[in-house]
Amino acid sequence: MKHNLSPFKRSRVSFAVMAAVLSVGAYAEDAGVQAEQVEVIEVRGIRASTERSLNTKRFADGVVDSITAEDIGKLPDITIADSLQRVPGIQIRRSAGEGSTINVRGMPQVTTLLNGEQFLSAGSITKVQPDFTDIPSSLVGSMNVMKSPTADTLAGGISGTVDLLTRKPFDLEEGFSGAALAEASTGSYSEETDPKFMVSAGYNGDRFAVLATLSYDEANLANYRYGSTDDGWAYAPFENHEEVSCWFCPKQDMNGDGDSDDAEFTYVSYGIMNRFTERERLGATVSFQAQLSDNWTFSSDVFYTDMDDADRHKGITADNAWGGHWHWQDQHDPINRGVLDNGHNLYTAQDITLNSPRVVSHSESHTNQRESTNFNFELEFKGDGNFSGKARFITADAERSHTENVAQGYLTNGLAHGLRRNDGSGPIAVNPGGYGPNPIPMRLNFKGKHPSLTGPSELQGEVFGSNINRYAIVSTYSENNYDEEASLDVLRLDGEYQFDYKHLEKMSFGVRVGQRDVTRDQFVLLAPFSNPVGEGSVNVMWKDQGLAAFDTNGDGEVSVVDGDITMGANTPFNFTSLPAGWVEKNSDFGPVNLGEYYFVDPRQLDDPFAFQNALYPGNIRGGVPGSSYKIEEQTQSVYWRADLSNDFYRANVGFQYIETDLDIVQNEVGDSICTNCPGEVAKDVGDIVTARSYSDFLPSVNVAFNLRDDVILRTSWGKTMTRLDLKALGGGLTISRARAGDELAASEGISPDLLIATNATMQGNPDLEPWRAENTDVTLEWYFSPSALVSVALFNIDLESFIESAQWQIAAEDGDGVVRRNVTVNGQINGQGGTMEGAEFSYQQAFDFLPGFWSGFGAAFNYTYSESESGKEGFGGEPLPLEDNSKESGNAVLWYEQYGFQFRLAANYRSKRLHTVSTPGGMGNIGVWTEPTTYIDMSASYDINDNLTVYMSGSNLTEEYESQYAQWEDNRMAQNIYERRFTLGVRGRW
Repeated sequence: MKHNLSPFKRSRVSFAVMAAVLSVGAYAEDAGVQAEQVEVIEVRGIRASTERSLNTKRFADGVVDSITAEDIGKLPDITIADSLQRVPGIQIRRSAGEGSTINVRGMPQVTTLLNGEQFLSAGSITKVQPDFTDIPSSLVGSMNVMKSPTADTLAGGISGTVDLLTRKPFDLEEGFSGAALAEASTGSYSEETDPKFMVSAGYNGDRFAVLATLSYDEANLANYRYGSTDDGWAYAPFENHEEVSCWFCPKQDMNGDGDSDDAEFTYVSYGIMNRFTERERLGATVSFQAQLSDNWTFSSDVFYTDMDDADRHKGITADNAWGGHWHWQDQHDPINRGVLDNGHNLYTAQDITLNSPRVVSHSESHTNQRESTNFNFELEFKGDGNFSGKARFITADAERSHTENVAQGYLTNGLAHGLRRNDGSGPIAVNPGGYGPNPIPMRLNFKGKHPSLTGPSELQGEVFGSNINRYAIVSTYSENNYDEEASLDVLRLDGEYQFDYKHLEKMSFGVRVGQRDVTRDQFVLLAPFSNPVGEGSVNVMWKDQGLAAFDTNGDGEVSVVDGDITMGANTPFNFTSLPAGWVEKNSDFGPVNLGEYYFVDPRQLDDPFAFQNALYPGNIRGGVPGSSYKIEEQTQSVYWRADLSNDFYRANVGFQYIETDLDIVQNEVGDSICTNCPGEVAKDVGDIVTARSYSDFLPSVNVAFNLRDDVILRTSWGKTMTRLDLKALGGGLTISRARAGDELAASEGISPDLLIATNATMQGNPDLEPWRAENTDVTLEWYFSPSALVSVALFNIDLESFIESAQWQIAAEDGDGVVRRNVTVNGQINGQGGTMEGAEFSYQQAFDFLPGFWSGFGAAFNYTYSESESGKEGFGGEPLPLEDNSKESGNAVLWYEQYGFQFRLAANYRSKRLHTVSTPGGMGNIGVWTEPTTYIDMSASYDINDNLTVYMSGSNLTEEYESQYAQWEDNRMAQNIYERRFTLGVRGRW
């Protein structure tokens, strides 16, 4: 059964855009004019689009790859990122199985432009690369991937720049024309039928033209997560803890080898998770062009996107009570990985019994409401003389609201880790009907094709998980909620002067001023809890039934934490305690058979206030000042470029100079405003304002040598920079504090209840410098037919600076304002640089030289090798590459086009890549890697006549999944499962 998301909240702008689209479409229908089908907007046919893309590449000013709308529409690709992965050197990252963001030559520092200029995307307000799931591909006419810089291209990409080009109404044939499509998609696991509709209508008159496109689609995407639930929360606990002060380290022999000098690698939590993404997306464009006179042309564009989505999780997790019981594993067939710095032998295992103090039925919902509108106005002058110019004004706004809401239903009673409720009459188990008091043995096995997590087949005479009376909501909370909004204004003046002087062809020059404002307000939900041992109430974020009442040493006595004993509601899963429809039974865990369990329906969590208030009335927004900020970014730039040519070469040389001014308003984080919640939920005690400036001089040279009529040797050199993610600048400093306790209080002469500084997090560093690099390319291209190419490229990216995580010490105040110690700060700094170098090979050809039926075939193949160094070292001292870079990647496409029939089969390969660098306690840096993947896609279509086409496509035909391992290839720790998707559709044009 399909459930719709909340209705879109349409702005006045969105209604205006929709009205314009519909009015143009109605006008075209009333006119009854049958014009040439709208494929004149895009190149028709695979062979024709291949020729157009190669022609763009051949005569480009630098190293460029191009994709036309025919490629976007007829490759089996769901998003723009999926289409871009066909370009040599581009690797994509996936969200719910769809391509969402890209790397160019192994680096994500890629700028994306809209018609040659900056634009705002609601899914990535603080960044320069959008989330491509925001943007319907049908709104885009073509894409250019520029891998070498030119002086007149807006700087912002280290390894490349992607320019999304919309269709222009003057490109239409005269008169009215239009197109429409309707399609339905389904997934192999989601089994929903998802619709998509697109209509495009345009008119090209003698002196003016207009084009409008409207796209609407829904999607239900299944993906599953197996294994560790957190990439970074790991540890290497060791035996004989008497030798080291380590309260959570085990005393017993962990792996049964008879000695006490071992350590084991473990994560804090493992699970089998069902995850579904539901999305509604609307996109619209309206473009207008007018020939004001023979010399003056006016153009305007509106580019609008609106997307609501919900990412919902439900799964069974087993954990060690988040750090309280690190000795919870029994390793079967452990592998010795060597000796740690502390002298202990480190072991890992792929078959483990988790003696779980806590087993949870976990439900979670993340929702987003995103909306963006980009306006563009241009006035272009082309006179009879040598001078031409353009004035351009851009204004845009974007906003995003994000929520996260969690409900954890215990199957365990909580006694195994000392979690007890207390209403003032004495402690009892937080979940009296749950399993316990002993830990529950959960068998975790990574040795098969997919990881498995198996509960006890029988426990106390019943099948584990089958009795709804065993479940109760013990913990619920809503965190990481935020509202973001941004605005952008750009004024740009460009000029060009043609020369007829020896090799000098023309000079281009321009000035640009821009301002981007970003505001972020992050919050959690807090509810008032009564204080049975004190007066009044306290605000609580983590609403645990056993909140602040713990048996910390197992002696049966409940200690009071921070002077408060509070009690959450008693909310068992049975149908009399919770509203109707809140609880559902689920056995869908993808290809893994976990059994049937009960869950709080994640849809009930979509509205955090409604859900939290139903259990704990009176929720309020609690500010997170360390993650809230306001930033104003102003840029002023000038560029100059000279183009030179003769029969042997084409070249452009120039520079771009950019000044950047930043006004950064961070919040000073004060005392906590709640009980049992992270220290960052605190008072905002003032602003920290930083005003700073920096400048960049970016020269560039591109030269193409015509070695023969069909062979080009292309060389380029230039300096590049990428603007910072503003989130990395604006976050504040948060100091975490904990109760001193008796031992420290006695040694330092302080109260045991004093909150002392323990560590700190710098969520933003206003002193960060941008990524900067020096790029060199050499490419040899052979165009041996209009639809054929063989090329080889060598590239080098020398990173002068980049951003990396680091730790440093600062003096920090305790809760009474006295500085007694230094604490470690985790944050980001500018690294000392690194390198990215490699080679690309590309081949594509239409086999039109073959006879008859065989002349319809064609093929394309590309391969990229990129070697990188980040300057970091892993656990064994090995150098680590840049994150998310695959050393090897490639694409292969076989296509056929003849007699109205088109078919494509495409494969995309990535070698292993560094997913993240984790720092488990006791181990130092380890690399978390994603194993190699190959995705297979296909598409087919048939032209019933010149105006009507039926088509189908399939993505991820083999149901490829992505497995991750920690440090050692045989130490798998997680797996992401994506589904196969099929689409059927019909496309018409008039």
